[in-house]
Amino acid sequence: MGRSNTAGWLTAAVLALAAAAASAPITTAASAQGRQCFRAQDWHGSAAAGPKDIYIKVGMRDVWHLAMAGDCPGANFPGPVSIGDLVTGSNEICSAADLQITVAPLGGSNHTACIVKSIDKLSPEAAKALPRKAQP
Repeated sequence: MGRSNTAGWLTAAVLALAAAAASAPITTAASAQGRQCFRAQDWHGSAAAGPKDIYIKVGMRDVWHLAMAGDCPGANFPGPVSIGDLVTGSNEICSAADLQITVAPLGGSNHTACIVKSIDKLSPEAAKALPRKAQP
């Protein structure tokens, strides 16, 4: 095997390993303990089902339910919502304590603070069963 073939093979192997590492699930102390977590930058869209239920899309397929501690005025009506001021102590979100959010109807300018009581990852079947307006 010539040097150019070896270099090409090594480059391809390094690129394949890098791609596999980038798509690997989070392996941290939290996930090692059996908790499901997601990275804040993987959050791509949100919709309300009502004032106490917001659904977010994480990555390409996952849907998570954010249960509010009380009515969230920015999520009074079913449909897309804008979530601002996402505050978390780290990039990893594993529990409601990791989130402090403000919410407004999509296109609205008055964000209101909402307290997240719990977060849960939905099964693919439960995500598909959401009403159309509640799908993020």
